Amino acid sequence: MESPNDFKLGLALSGGGFRSALFHIGGLARLAEQDLLRKIDVISSVSGGSIIAAYYYLKVKALLEQASVEGQEPPGREAYIRIVSEIETDFLAAVQKNMLMRTFLDPVKNARMLAAEYSNTERLAELLERYFYLPISQPYGAGTHQDRIPLKNLPIRPLAANLAEGTRIPFLIINATALNTGHLWQFTSVSAGEKRTELESGNDPIEFLKKFRIDDDRLTIEQRKILYNITLGQAVAASSCVPGIFEPLQIRNLYEADGKRLTIRLVDGGLVDNQGLASLFAENCTHIICSDASDILKFEKHPSTQFLNVALRANDILMDRIRSKTLNELYKYGHGRFAMFDLGQWETRNEIFPADSPKIVRALTRIRTAMDSFTDREADTLMYYGYQLSRRVLESNGFELVPDSLPATRNWRFMEIRDRFLTNDEGRKDLLFHLEVGSHQMFKVFLLKKAMPYLILLPFPAIFTLLALFLISKTSPMIFWGLLIASVLVLIYTQNARILKLMDNVAVLRGIKQRILKTLISLRLPEPFSYIIAVASWIQLTVFDPLFLRYGRIRETSGESGLRRPKH
Repeated sequence: MESPNDFKLGLALSGGGFRSALFHIGGLARLAEQDLLRKIDVISSVSGGSIIAAYYYLKVKALLEQASVEGQEPPGREAYIRIVSEIETDFLAAVQKNMLMRTFLDPVKNARMLAAEYSNTERLAELLERYFYLPISQPYGAGTHQDRIPLKNLPIRPLAANLAEGTRIPFLIINATALNTGHLWQFTSVSAGEKRTELESGNDPIEFLKKFRIDDDRLTIEQRKILYNITLGQAVAASSCVPGIFEPLQIRNLYEADGKRLTIRLVDGGLVDNQGLASLFAENCTHIICSDASDILKFEKHPSTQFLNVALRANDILMDRIRSKTLNELYKYGHGRFAMFDLGQWETRNEIFPADSPKIVRALTRIRTAMDSFTDREADTLMYYGYQLSRRVLESNGFELVPDSLPATRNWRFMEIRDRFLTNDEGRKDLLFHLEVGSHQMFKVFLLKKAMPYLILLPFPAIFTLLALFLISKTSPMIFWGLLIASVLVLIYTQNARILKLMDNVAVLRGIKQRILKTLISLRLPEPFSYIIAVASWIQLTVFDPLFLRYGRIRETSGESGLRRPKH
């Protein structure tokens, strides 16, 4: 193993929504066991990897900045194991709050999003702070905004008594992509802006946007104010901003071009580098560990000829080429100086899942990357695979920083997946079916072959029919059907994509639309569609989401698999 001062260790956490975040937790668990977490100098993250990277970073910040007890040893290996153990439970609890549905739970904010004065990415940033980050670091937001964590508050300022020998203070880089230039954009605890990396073309005709240090005395008052107001939630949301699903995060007036102020629009960092490796190359790390849970290109026997499917397939091919180019740079580090855990890695699958390994690994690679609720079974299987894969890779590839004598392993909670499901045919079949359902974006609870979701839906047609009959009895059928048809036409007209586009392209119509929506918002009377979205989200969160989580439960009940809970 190298001496304490002659290496710089970087950790890259890839994109891939909550799927990747949960997979990364398993890798963090093994790194903690091998006392490598304490030795990380730089953490570079993308998209879903940024969600867990920021969460872990705040945990380390709290650990190293807490008041030390006289006579107590500084935090060492066990303290970092304890951090990951807390993450294992607390992070999953936050995931199961379902950020995707909560984005649309507030009708007033839905109206603001429809009015284009507020984006779903800004809403996501608020939710990430509330459910993930503020519970850890509320004290660090004190004195500014109680519901926000400014980037400028992120630097770790450890107490000397908390730094054991070999403990390093990690530097966090959250990666996004600037649509203006197509370049890599970095948020760190001390700066924001674009970064030229080894993956960038040497003759790039587009100039790079300057990277500003938040504490730079040369900043104008307005620039300083803009940078001071950027939050951790916004940085993570920008890094996770999947184009076409989330709107770009906007940073206004930080730059000028041709005498005019620019609006920078940021989206998912995976467009440039979905592994988070480019930033580690730029930081001159001597050793790199990469946890990669991103989508991998899959063989298609009969590729679709439909326009949309062809476009999506072309995008997958392009992303795979970018990934290959990035990994080629990683391989140049040579034997012993890098380790990579790949969700789609086939070489070690038979050691981790002795039976049905091809099917289980394939199901894991196809689990959705959305930010909705993940069940215990989905989450624990991803953590278990990340842990076992990282364990085997680190021990077999001769990574130089692995201790000569490997410490004892911990009985992590996610190990129950092995005991409950992987040691018998019935459990494995049940788990595999649940994971395969997890590949669907919508209606998952209805695909689990349970009667309850359908029974819950039965009253709705009856209620609608009775309500219609009641209204018909109180009014003439002509008036009733006239009102119903008029309501449907108004809804179609106000939500029709072509009509909305026309209104946005005609200045007068756009102005009228904005004034109407802003007036409704000021009166707290959003348009009806805002309430429809909110009610649908509420039903999902209060009825079907808990049911889906119940069917995927592990610890509280033997559930639907009919398996006995193992004794420990």
